[in-house]
Amino acid sequence: VYEKLKLIRNYGQAGIYISTIDGYNSRLDEIQAGILRVKLKYLDKWNGRRREIAELYCSKINNSIMHKENFGNKHVYHLYVIRNKKRNELADYLKEKGIMTKIHYPAPIHLQPSFKFLGKQGDFPVAERMSNEILSLPMFPELKEEEITEICDTINNFKGF
Repeated sequence: VYEKLKLIRNYGQAGIYISTIDGYNSRLDEIQAGILRVKLKYLDKWNGRRREIAELYCSKINNSIMHKENFGNKHVYHLYVIRNKKRNELADYLKEKGIMTKIHYPAPIHLQPSFKFLGKQGDFPVAERMSNEILSLPMFPELKEEEITEICDTINNFKGF
């Protein structure tokens, strides 16, 4: 495993310009790896907490469209993303109330300069619409229930949906 991981992290190269497997340029140093190794034992607990937070968001927010888990599948909720047709106004409203949000992926991949070969404006209307509506809410395992309730209440008080 150790030897294979060494290959993967360096373009799959066993020697200079001798690539034996597909790999990446992922320079995870030993200190980061050591810290992550310790944290790994908490991963299931943290992911479980993220699912609990997502359930609270889903049950308490009334005026936005949210993702729900499919039966039999478990989401890890690295992000908790809602959709709102007035996303920018909602983000500004939440910021005024001291709630930080983020717009992840503000442009669909086919409109990124490096992937323009995939298409042009209008070729993927659903992706384009989603990129204008999605907003990531605070999501981390240490969120307290009262903070989640405040976020949800503030979103529900937004009149722009």
